[in-house]
Amino acid sequence: MQLHRNTTKLRKTCLAWGVFGALAWLAARWVGANPDHLYHGKASFFEVVSLATVAVSLLSWLMLLWPFVIEVDAGGLTLRLRGITTRLPWESVESLTITRVGESWDAPTIKMCLAPEVKLGGRVATKRDGRRIYSLLELKDFTIEPEEVIAVLRRYGGGRVDAQEYLQHRAAKRVVARFMRGDEVRADPHLAEYMAAQRSIEAEKREELSSGDGQEPGRWC
Repeated sequence: MQLHRNTTKLRKTCLAWGVFGALAWLAARWVGANPDHLYHGKASFFEVVSLATVAVSLLSWLMLLWPFVIEVDAGGLTLRLRGITTRLPWESVESLTITRVGESWDAPTIKMCLAPEVKLGGRVATKRDGRRIYSLLELKDFTIEPEEVIAVLRRYGGGRVDAQEYLQHRAAKRVVARFMRGDEVRADPHLAEYMAAQRSIEAEKREELSSGDGQEPGRWC
């Protein structure tokens, strides 16, 4: 199963910001040419900011020329990022977590933590406890719905994929929306499916622990 970036949507976003920056630059030039304008003294600053916006938009658009594909199967992940293809067996992937930015769930991101000494090409990592952590892509920037992305990753990655907090947030928003519309409030199917699978995974872990050496396995980062 392949997960693709919604490149068309992102290119439109880059183009919109580029056009905005160009228009802002023209406006700043006009302000600079009118000494009686209230913001005449700040025109040069606005010119620099607008040109920087255009430059960042252009760079972002060019970076989208490289494909972004995550292929998920029973053996692991194959990632094609910025012209580099990396194969990661599941044994080298410690966790895939859906995280929020700050206190907001507006742009949840997939963060991947790899086993020690394992690297991913085409991405810059942060380090924690000797492990590399990579931010892959915001859920909303795939070609399919966020819940579908999570379902694909869980199908093969199992307990390595942690999306419970995000799915609870989405489920709560749906409940509130249905209540405000006066519709029947029902359990969210995506969250229910996730929790059922999670209970099964935890039961398997307890069974393995009871039949093993009695030592609890290490936690994923």
